[in-house]
Amino acid sequence: MTITLLAPDGVAVTAQQERQARAAQHGGGSGRQLGGRSGFRVGTPSNVLTATSTTWTLGPCAAMIDPGASTHQGMYGWASDANVTGTMRAANSTYSRKDIVYIQVNDSSAGDGSGAINANPVYAYGAEDGTNAAPTLPPRSFLVGTITVPIAGGGSPTVVRNPAVYVAAGAPLPVSSVAERDALTTYDGLTVRRMDLTSDPLQWWSATANKWLSGNAGIPYVPIWTGVSDFGSGGSLTGTYWVDGDRVTVRSKAMFGAGGVIGNSVVKCPLPPGFPIAGSETFHLGNGTYTPASGIGIQPLLVFQNSGAASVWIASSPVKTPGDVPVSAASGSFFEVEFSYQTSGTI
Repeated sequence: MTITLLAPDGVAVTAQQERQARAAQHGGGSGRQLGGRSGFRVGTPSNVLTATSTTWTLGPCAAMIDPGASTHQGMYGWASDANVTGTMRAANSTYSRKDIVYIQVNDSSAGDGSGAINANPVYAYGAEDGTNAAPTLPPRSFLVGTITVPIAGGGSPTVVRNPAVYVAAGAPLPVSSVAERDALTTYDGLTVRRMDLTSDPLQWWSATANKWLSGNAGIPYVPIWTGVSDFGSGGSLTGTYWVDGDRVTVRSKAMFGAGGVIGNSVVKCPLPPGFPIAGSETFHLGNGTYTPASGIGIQPLLVFQNSGAASVWIASSPVKTPGDVPVSAASGSFFEVEFSYQTSGTI
């Protein structure tokens, strides 16, 4: 066991001890107590890695890299102040392929068995057999980006930089997708910023709820009802929605005044800003049907209250597949519909 205190005068510490002592500064999500989540410095341009048919180029940039060779190794700061270039493998005449550029940390002084002390960008070309498989990332490596190389004569290569970024402890962690978020090791309060969402992108992990939560619970929205034969005197319509991670619940309540009826109505519930699928959901009332959009799980819960029995609420069983939604209500009733949408998992 080694305990390190940074940094009293006159006390020498090794590089590894310094890396360990700075672990408290690293943002979470890696699941490594003395390591961290490898990533580029925030603000690194997406085109920091470029490629032509003959040459790949990595521009000046910085990253924090956790090689993960041991539990005690810690993270390494890495930077280049000038372009790094290398030769591209010529395009194949039959198959396109995916190449990669990565940085491998070799530190034999930390006991990683590499026999070297360096961290140079490395290029590797992918399979040329029709699978379009990228090379396997070697141990102790951080992926810089992926280069898609079309068949010979098919145009220029295209590059996608690794979206992973490094942030300090306590800062919201930018992630590019649900998949990148879900690959994190969660802890209570871990906060991410979903870069694939344009509104309300902050989400945090709740250990109590055991799921990702988001901050726009209960924000009002305005459903669009068409085909309702009569709201009646004093009729009204209200609605709310709230989001938990990738799931949104929409609840609408209509009050039908004296003489009002629920016809075979068409109801459109707009999905909230920032939900992964834009647009609105359409369903029908009164022995009609509802049809969820492609890629969305949908679960309706329909309830109504007759004016003659104000204390009695009748709820239909939740329906998880498209089909008939039997609804009927006397005039002067309240009608409530609740829908849940999500883009992954099971409702």
